[in-house]
Amino acid sequence: MKSRIFLGVLVFVVLFLICFLPSFAYYSFLSPEANEALEVLKEKFREKEIVLEKEEGIIWVVIIPKNSGVETEEIMEMIYSDEKGKLGTVYTFTKIIITNPEGWTRIIWGAAAKSHPYDIPKLCFVFDG
Repeated sequence: MKSRIFLGVLVFVVLFLICFLPSFAYYSFLSPEANEALEVLKEKFREKEIVLEKEEGIIWVVIIPKNSGVETEEIMEMIYSDEKGKLGTVYTFTKIIITNPEGWTRIIWGAAAKSHPYDIPKLCFVFDG
């Protein structure tokens, strides 16, 4: 029993070191210049999340990379029905404008997306040379 507890604590410590230590680690096998360049690289690709929550939960999370600026605005668009004779419905969308993104942009869908299928983000990337 004691060996299982010890093994569980050991696994927890190893996972903690793997997950959290690299973000502020100084690697002794690298030169000071290389460590400084590594920190600049980490800062350049740091990610930020934009989350939209509804009463049923999270609809989506947009994870954006380091950038020169992010703006969000609500826009309204008409979604037309496939059935003949039916008018479209106006839905509100969140437009996210990302200026000079440096890295990957990801969208993660949440549980509330089934309840709000048209409330999805519209991503707009602006590269300002």
